[in-house]
Amino acid sequence: MQSTTGNENRLLAALGYPIWIVALVVLFTDMKNNRFMKLHAVQALGFNIAYWVIFYFALEFIISALGFWTIYGLIRLLQLAWLALAIWYAYRAYQGQTFSIPVISQFTDRYVQPGT
Repeated sequence: MQSTTGNENRLLAALGYPIWIVALVVLFTDMKNNRFMKLHAVQALGFNIAYWVIFYFALEFIISALGFWTIYGLIRLLQLAWLALAIWYAYRAYQGQTFSIPVISQFTDRYVQPGT
């Protein structure tokens, strides 16, 4: 298993947060053999899946309760919050840091066991 966190590895790990397809590519190629990259790929996918689930459930609930035009600003605020978090997590990954995302990492940690 590789243990390097070179510039290319850190860049790919970071890009997985705002661009979920990069994380998917990491998991479906030999890059998943690098623990650092696998950790961030799994976390990035979990982060993006959680965003879409929350976004669509919140969107459906709020639209049914308040109407579409009332909540347009809330939708944009949620999207801005996701983008800000994605950029923050990408920055931290590019710095070579390993970190946990509240709630999401509890689910994703089982896919990145020590020694895998």
